[in-house]
Amino acid sequence: MKKIIVVGAGAGGLAAAMILSARGYEVDVYERSGSLGGRASTMDLDGHRFDLGATFLTGSEPLKAIFDAAGEVLANHVTLQPIEPLYEFIFKDGSFKPTLNPTTMRKELERVFPTHVVDYFDFLDRQKDKFRALAPLSRTSFHTPLSYLRPSLIKTWWHKDRRQSVFKRLNHRFADETLAHIMTFQTKYLGMTPFQAPAYYTFLSYLEFATGLYHIKGGFVKLFEAMKNVIEDHGGKVHLNTPIKRLLLHKRCAHGVVLEDNTYRSADVVINNTDFGHFITQLVPPPHQKRFKTKTIDAQDRSLSAFVMYLGLDKTYALEPHTIILADNMDEYYRVLMKDHQLPNHFTVYLHNPSSIDASLTDEDNHSSLYVLVAVPNTAHPIDWEHETPHLREAVLNRIKEKTHLRDLTKHIVTEKILTPVDWARDFNIEKGAVFGLAHTRKQMLHRRPHNRFNDMHNVYLVGADTHPGSGIMQVFQSALLTTKLIMKN
Repeated sequence: MKKIIVVGAGAGGLAAAMILSARGYEVDVYERSGSLGGRASTMDLDGHRFDLGATFLTGSEPLKAIFDAAGEVLANHVTLQPIEPLYEFIFKDGSFKPTLNPTTMRKELERVFPTHVVDYFDFLDRQKDKFRALAPLSRTSFHTPLSYLRPSLIKTWWHKDRRQSVFKRLNHRFADETLAHIMTFQTKYLGMTPFQAPAYYTFLSYLEFATGLYHIKGGFVKLFEAMKNVIEDHGGKVHLNTPIKRLLLHKRCAHGVVLEDNTYRSADVVINNTDFGHFITQLVPPPHQKRFKTKTIDAQDRSLSAFVMYLGLDKTYALEPHTIILADNMDEYYRVLMKDHQLPNHFTVYLHNPSSIDASLTDEDNHSSLYVLVAVPNTAHPIDWEHETPHLREAVLNRIKEKTHLRDLTKHIVTEKILTPVDWARDFNIEKGAVFGLAHTRKQMLHRRPHNRFNDMHNVYLVGADTHPGSGIMQVFQSALLTTKLIMKN
């Protein structure tokens, strides 16, 4: 039996710990906070519960695979509720509700985008083939460019669209720019705009519109509690409120960790699930840093951050679980946000209203929990958040009241909390408050991301958004599958 220490009880860390404990390894998970899930944890605010970060699952296959790998059945642990329609998009001169139902979707397209009905269904057919061809990339660990020479990957070379962005690729198919923006907004999961994200990532749009979205009843905490239970059923332990001070290293070989109280915990393998920037700058002493050093972390391209409002309401609204209010001028919005790195005057707002399908998220009847997110620059760009927060809060609430039927929203807020990039950086140890991790630029994709088996030192592995295959909670679960396979193989 090998001893494994997992640093961080985020989604990837818990998934890896669950698989390995079920396979007979002796596993200990150390988490600095008092809650499970990291940036995907669930917060209780005066009887109103909110998922802090991720708000849904795209499909269910990677999560089922995690439980299968641990010898468990997902349905025995959590209830997944399909979301229909997938979203409501609200834009300057209308609204649109995409759905998985082909008949209903055709009618909705005919109502809003009548010239693109054929284009949409043709897109799904073509993307299905592309997704099947590219799927091996996310299921393969990359350690050198030679990894591409594996027979299963050679056929992916013709599907990467290296020279195009997601928006350029899909705007060529959908000439209506509003529809093009609806079909490309998923790049926010990468912390990038559709003008920046490589066209390789058009498969994200396909995944949502073809496989659907799911809500976890009770919030993501139910999933993470289930994972913790499986870990403990197999003899593993999850230690909350137990910060790690640094890795225990000798000649770039990890032998365990040093806790905040200066006690030692030995291990044969250490898995890092913390933010990669925090891992290098805080947990790896400079003498042991090799390719990735403290000074190189600052030069990495990091994603956007998020201004998130968690609003406990004494009222329920007939609002879809997921509503996106698009900026009136999307080109200007992206320019100000990503090129000027400033707060746009007109912005896109994402509303998550899980109480419309899950009454368990509030303690009192006729109350609801409303999550409001606006993408903003990370802390690498000088914004005085103490000054800007009240102004942005008012602007966001006005935007919601202007574009939806929630005219009396402010009258029904009974409790609230706001997280800015500064809060994400300080409270969750996220480098520059970049909530989506390392950006998915061409120089930070596939083998160019920090590897699942960390090359700079022996016995160290990575899971989470900053390693392969990348950000988005389903990708994080996939990273746990890749990393645990490497550990068991080696």
